[in-house]
Amino acid sequence: MINYKIVSLAASALSVVLFVLLLLVPDVIFWVFGIEGNELARLMSRRAAMLFLGLAIIAYLGRDAINSALRQAVCLGMGSLMFGLALTGIYEFSRGFAGAGILLAALSELGFGFAFTRIWLAGRAQN
Repeated sequence: MINYKIVSLAASALSVVLFVLLLLVPDVIFWVFGIEGNELARLMSRRAAMLFLGLAIIAYLGRDAINSALRQAVCLGMGSLMFGLALTGIYEFSRGFAGAGILLAALSELGFGFAFTRIWLAGRAQN
């Protein structure tokens, strides 16, 4: 059985790392993804950083939540978010707009997507 607390803590930790990288050193992400960094990309990077900060806070502060409608909503939202990120990453790689490094991100996003979805499904079965 996948543990909600562990998945939430891992998602929170990853989100904090992405927040810091996207806000302070976005060129690292650009290099990993094999994309060109410019001022417009840095603007979007700083905006995305704030999204990851919010996700980190939600995941961390919600780590001890018991099965409830709110926890189910968080799981479904996080699962959808992670699958969406993975699919867009794979799509952009297939179009040649991102390098192979984006596949590493997509793989971890798929893992989180499956974990949150599995917790969501298990929570539905308990209700």
